[in-house]
Amino acid sequence: MRNSLRRTGVVGCLAAMLCGAAAAPGTAASDHRVATTAVREAPRPGDLLARLGAEGVSSGGGSYGAGGVAAALRKDAGQARPTAAAAALPKCRGTFKHATADVTLQESMRYGIPWGVKLRPANSRFGVVNLSAQVFANSRQANVYQPHVEPWRYHFHGPLPRTFHIVRSNRTYTMPRGATVSFLWVWHSVARPSEGAYRYVNCTFKP
Repeated sequence: MRNSLRRTGVVGCLAAMLCGAAAAPGTAASDHRVATTAVREAPRPGDLLARLGAEGVSSGGGSYGAGGVAAALRKDAGQARPTAAAAALPKCRGTFKHATADVTLQESMRYGIPWGVKLRPANSRFGVVNLSAQVFANSRQANVYQPHVEPWRYHFHGPLPRTFHIVRSNRTYTMPRGATVSFLWVWHSVARPSEGAYRYVNCTFKP
């Protein structure tokens, strides 16, 4: 613990009280102030995706362990090396293949970005899965998708309207052309909830 007291440390102060000793000369009782240590909040998935996007990382995924998806994303972000500017992220259009899952995106000014996710055969061991999605546009999380429980072979799909409601807010947001968009899909086995995987895509909305 850091010494945050004037002239006497916390340990010395406690020892003096327990042993009945007097406080150090010239040190008033009111001078003893214990500093509070700020607890650093762990980075949220949206922040980690933004960091990956800023380093030009457009796509990734894999399984996750006891630390959960946040730990896996922190590892991805820590290993990332800047390869391109954020402006060089691909358009939110086409199929993004990966050993974990294939993602298909479409984009338009009218409909936003409809998406589809097909899990690869490596996920067959999970059986029935619970899949959730987090979607961010210019760091604003869209309230657009509820978790779905389906067999792993199911074609998961959902929308990202151009104008959407922001999570934990009564406000809406309309994506401008050129918005940076991040998708994160996470799924786990219903029978074995500690086992699961994740997939993410960072792209630029340029219909």
